[in-house]
Amino acid sequence: MAITSSIQRTQVIVTFLLGILILKEKFTILQLIISGILATLSIMIARDKKNDEEEINKKAKQKAIMYSWGVVLFYGISDFINKIYITEYQSPLYVMFNYAIIIVIGIFAYCLITKNWNYIDISKINNKGYFVLQSLLDVSSSIFNRFALLDGNVSIVSVISTSSIIITILASRLILKEKISWKKYLMILGIFISVLILACIE
Repeated sequence: MAITSSIQRTQVIVTFLLGILILKEKFTILQLIISGILATLSIMIARDKKNDEEEINKKAKQKAIMYSWGVVLFYGISDFINKIYITEYQSPLYVMFNYAIIIVIGIFAYCLITKNWNYIDISKINNKGYFVLQSLLDVSSSIFNRFALLDGNVSIVSVISTSSIIITILASRLILKEKISWKKYLMILGIFISVLILACIE
């Protein structure tokens, strides 16, 4: 849903502000301006998605919006804490290992409490090839993100990470043959230029 996608993109603002206010990360006025433009374009391009054919009742929509704001708060703070944790241990892979252990324990605890073990029944997963590929890409993105946080400012890394949406949109065009408006192409170009400028400044 377009509105939830755009809401979730605002999590970068939480991470950005925490990095500046608590970690006292230094930034130039140009970095602040470009970061603002990049975050705005990422939110706009997510909101521009068209799902007119998808009918969602009001209650489900409100629930989705509530969960989206939860993503903003928890993911934004999580990225910030990641920076502190990685800086202390100087090992993104060690952080990832601990992260994976906690997830596995959490899933088993949830299944034990609810007595529903279907969540870990891999045999019921359809399109296992896509599942494995998505899992590998998800883990890889988390590793790259943590290596970026090791050497870079969380306020800048988090902003650049929001540009990942252009890969999703371009893939939907090339693979799923979805139509992309000229406005969206202009937004993609703006995001690409903003990322290049931030990378050069950094």
